[in-house]
Order: sequence, then structure tokens, then C-alpha cells
Amino acid sequence: MHDLLDKTTKVINTDYHSLSVDTLIKYNEDVGYDETDAIAVTYDDLKEMTRGKELLLYKYDLVDIGEPRIVGRYLLNQLKEKDKLNPGYLPASLKKSVSKKRREYISNTILYVVLTLIAAIVFFPILMVVMNSFKTNTGIGLNSFLLPNSETFNGFKNYTRGFEEAKFLNSFGYSLFITVFSTIFILLFTSMTAWFLTRVKTWWTKTIYYIILFSMIIPFQMVMLPMNQIASTLKLNNIFGIVIIYIAFGAGLSTFMYAGFVKSVPIEIEEAAMIDGCNPIQTFFKIVFPVLKPTTVTIAVLNVMWIWNDYLLPNMVLGTSPGKTTLPVAIQMVTQGSYGSTDYGMLMAMIVLTIIPVVVFYLFGQKYIIKGVTAGAVKG
Repeated sequence: MHDLLDKTTKVINTDYHSLSVDTLIKYNEDVGYDETDAIAVTYDDLKEMTRGKELLLYKYDLVDIGEPRIVGRYLLNQLKEKDKLNPGYLPASLKKSVSKKRREYISNTILYVVLTLIAAIVFFPILMVVMNSFKTNTGIGLNSFLLPNSETFNGFKNYTRGFEEAKFLNSFGYSLFITVFSTIFILLFTSMTAWFLTRVKTWWTKTIYYIILFSMIIPFQMVMLPMNQIASTLKLNNIFGIVIIYIAFGAGLSTFMYAGFVKSVPIEIEEAAMIDGCNPIQTFFKIVFPVLKPTTVTIAVLNVMWIWNDYLLPNMVLGTSPGKTTLPVAIQMVTQGSYGSTDYGMLMAMIVLTIIPVVVFYLFGQKYIIKGVTAGAVKG
């Protein structure tokens, strides 16, 4: 107690003996609380005061005494001293609440530490890629975990060489065109399909729905060879044809997620729209589709990340010529040398340039992801 008084000498401008927690307790008793509740209310108010809540100084007429944190800490210490001298002075429920809050604080602290460590583990590889993109191949080979120094620093040479050899702008255009139009058509077609299959309840709509779900569990490796032959026969081995193939492969998961969310949309708003004169197309685009925004953004992010980073399908359908295929394929081709050698510096530099667009897109849509995924999973 005396140590606390010494520390607060410059802040509290009053006679310390006249500043008593009993005065605050008496005030709460006068306004209608019994003795136990008055002590509990006083304790809670003092805790808030230690957090800087100045309004409580006005409640107890302590405005001219000092800062709320110091006053609250001083009086709270008096309450704790009373409880030490007279065990049971503080209500048992209050002690349980304090103990619970302390446990919650400790558990939250542990959780934050664990999540911080997990985040560090996740971001460490990304940091390694960025760091090594500025190093020579020799520097990466000697120790890829060290920061670039005067001997291993390669400046922006990896970026400039990769930009030219991979024909980055042409490959970027291919990736952008395929990703944007594939995602747009997936969102459009699967949302309409999910709405129809959810609202029209017949045996054949259920059959179609389950067939679409079944397509989700078939691995791509099982169908890639016949798919490649069919794509070649139907002349789909071009920038427009691969969009159709992506729509087919993306339909299963997207329809499933949309169907789950559509079930949470009240059918009454659609009936009201139809009463007002909307036909089914108008009802969907003016009423239903705007409500599907969280799931739409979620599905868009998932499909953009998948299509943009996909390597196997463009490699089989479009070929491996830099400038006439997508970025992942072009990067792989220009960084692979003879006899299995790899230009890791240029590879890291091209990876950095490739992930920037999808990371930016993800950051803009991340707040909808958990909401959309949860809605689709629970309602399906």
C-alpha cells in the first residue's frame, strides 16, 4: 500500500487518508444495492477506471483527485487489502468471475502465440522465395537461408531475364484471359444451376445434383488422358476451348456451395418478386443473385486461385511454348535447363511476379471466404 502511495504522489492531489474505497461502497449502497452487490459494483467500476474510463470519476465525484488509472489502481488495492485481512470480504461470485477472466486472458494469450507461430511458419516460405529471387544461383546453392550479401546479391537481373525469356506479358495475358472468363462463366452458370436445382424439387433435379456432386470426387488424373483426346478432337486445345474445360471441372464444387447458400435464402422474397411481375430470369438476377454475394466472392476467390496457379491442364491443352501458354507453364519451361539443371534465381523471381495478382485479389475478397464456405457447408 505504501509503495503505491509513493508512486502516485505526483498524480493524486489529495490527502491519501481521506481517499477511501468505503466511500464508494457507501455510495452504491445509498443508490439501492445491498452490501454484497455494492462491493461487486465498486470492484467492477474500479477495474474500468484502471483502464482509463474517466466518466467514473464523475460518478464518484473524484474528478479533481487525479487520473482515472491511478485513482482506480489505488482504490482497487484497498479492496484487495480488505479481502486479505478479512477473507470472504469480496463476493465469491466476483472471485469466480475474476478467475474466469484470468483464465480467458491466459488462454487467449496462448492462442495468439500459437497462431503467430503458425503464421510465421506459413509466411516463412514466401519470405524465402522473395529473398532468394535477388540472389545468384551459386548463392542459393550455398545457403538459401541467408540474406543476400555483396557476393550473392544479383539485383533485378533474375526479374529482367525471366521477364524476357518467359515472354511474361504474353503469358500473363493468356493467364488473365483464361482465369477471368473461366471464373465469370463458372459463377454465372453454376449459380443459376444451383438455384434451379434447389427450387425445383423433382427426382430428376435431385439426380442431376448428385451427378454434379459425384464429379467432385473424381481425380483429374483419372480423366486427363481421355479429356486431352476429346479436347483435341473437338478443337478445344486453344485459349477459348480451355475456358470451356475449366467451366466443366469447376462446376461441381461451385454448384455445391451455391446450392447450400440458396437454401438459406427465404423463398418468400422470390414469390413477392413474381407477384410484382418479375419473370424467373429477372427474379434471379435482381433478387437472388445479389443475395448470393458472400458465396459468389468466395467461389470467385477459390476458382481464381485454382485456375491462375494450375499447371497440368494448360500444359496438356495449350502446350509449352512461352508466350502461347499460361504463366506457370512458361516459367517452368524457361527455368529448366539441360540435364535437369534449374535456374532457381529466375524461378523465384517469376514466382514472385506470378503470385502478386492472385494475392491482391485474395486480400480484397478474404472477408467473405469464411462466411461463404460456412454457409455452403452447413446448408448442403
